Amino acid sequence: MIHFDIATKIVSPDTNIWVIFPGRGRRYLETFLANDAVFLETPALNITAAAVNDVKRIRQHVRMSLAFQEFHKKGGKAPSRRAAAYPDGVFDEARFTVLAANVRKLFGRVKIGDLIIVPAKLFAPVSFGEVVGEFDPQESIEIGGFGGERVQYRAVKWVSNYVPRNLIPAHLQIYLSKPPAIAKVPRLPDTDEFFRFAYKSYVLAEKSAVIIDGPRYTGKNPLDTIEANYLVSYFIAAFNAIESDKLSEFSKLQISDAISQFYSAELVVSYTQNFNSPGRFGLVAASSVLAIFVGLGATLAISKLPATAFQNGISVKNSFAPGDDGIAHDAGVKLDYLLKSLGKDQIEDLQKLGDQSRKKIDLKTPVKIQKAGN
Repeated sequence: MIHFDIATKIVSPDTNIWVIFPGRGRRYLETFLANDAVFLETPALNITAAAVNDVKRIRQHVRMSLAFQEFHKKGGKAPSRRAAAYPDGVFDEARFTVLAANVRKLFGRVKIGDLIIVPAKLFAPVSFGEVVGEFDPQESIEIGGFGGERVQYRAVKWVSNYVPRNLIPAHLQIYLSKPPAIAKVPRLPDTDEFFRFAYKSYVLAEKSAVIIDGPRYTGKNPLDTIEANYLVSYFIAAFNAIESDKLSEFSKLQISDAISQFYSAELVVSYTQNFNSPGRFGLVAASSVLAIFVGLGATLAISKLPATAFQNGISVKNSFAPGDDGIAHDAGVKLDYLLKSLGKDQIEDLQKLGDQSRKKIDLKTPVKIQKAGN
């Protein structure tokens, strides 16, 4: 039996998207990435979990942070470390009102599972992370300066670092170029596209997506990708045949004929090919299972496993969502159904496509084979 891990993010409808700038001049970008954290330039803030949604108490903590910044800059008498000792009224300066709002966003509204986008300077790469813990007031780090005062932070797992900015479409760039330090991106069909830059495989409502890399693609010969495109097309066609209850008919066909007769463009929201070097393919499917199914099939084709292993059964899990195995199970059942219906010649043809895809562009999927036996 072959055991797969699809490593797929299941995006919840209430997952928020936040753009967080890494300090003035983006000077804390590497600190963000190295410490698995995002933070504000608010040393000695020392805010508590009980205060993060209380506007007046937030103002007190912000004033305390500002007082310590001023103290370490100019000297004089050390300010109080009791937030209650500071006024809680409205700020005279708008920038401090904005800072207080950012404190509330980062520590009171950003939640586990939210997507974090961190832009570097203009034209520089963008990094994507996922919030992995509730706000813990005891967690803090020293970031340099501020007299050694520490800043509180939110813990983040970085899932895609240094994404080239030119890959991000112009309609999304507008969210990456203008402060405030923390901005919530509205969840819209357009902005949901941010998830494809963060995760190589994900499911969002009734759609699924998978990124398949071709790191060895040189950018010089378009025909180097033809076998990979055949693989993707074949498994889309196979999925359509299974859903149409026509697998018995499909399984008798050679690969090119199967694609010609059963490929359905209606199942594909988009299929993109980045012809830069290295290359990658991006499939967004109009089904919560299809892209996962394609990733599984392509993984098997490039796996170097013996043909006999293909029909000994498979199991599929999702390490990104251990408690939500419905999609993993469905994709696995469909692939097992397909493999057991194919003849030896067809399986060997799929392996040949996989071999050529691996040799020409080093085709890689996000799916992992954890254990396989004959």
